[in-house]
Amino acid sequence: MSYDQEWDKILNPFRYNADGSLTGAAKRQNVTMELNSAAGSGGSGAGGGGRQTSVRTTVLTKAANSLEQLRSDTDKVDVKALSETDAAWSALDGWQTANGLDRMHRRWAAEAGNLSKMLSEATAKLHNTSTSYAHTDHAEKSRMDSLDGARG
Repeated sequence: MSYDQEWDKILNPFRYNADGSLTGAAKRQNVTMELNSAAGSGGSGAGGGGRQTSVRTTVLTKAANSLEQLRSDTDKVDVKALSETDAAWSALDGWQTANGLDRMHRRWAAEAGNLSKMLSEATAKLHNTSTSYAHTDHAEKSRMDSLDGARG
């Protein structure tokens, strides 16, 4: 399994069966994720390729929740590692090893902070996208319902 596939499996566990293979829906999604215009030859209008984009807000929300859980789990691991490094650094005060532990502590803290920030931003973007699509769908349904009412 490639690095990208491993990350996908961590971030999107719902796309995988218990044996680690992609679900049927995930396989179909991989195929339909192409841009509608990618195969187009200058056709006019949206969806020149004749395909429609489908967004499932529940899937976006589930992915955001998975990222949120991943961030929480990594933060817990980071706090424990930093705490243990602090304890070792204190015990070795005055030794050259303490300086190395201090440098590694600062580096680990910075990288952990960057990862946590990145996961938080991705979570927020997924939640915002889900909310945006839900509002747009609701507004479009209301518009279509009002048009249907005007015919009757």
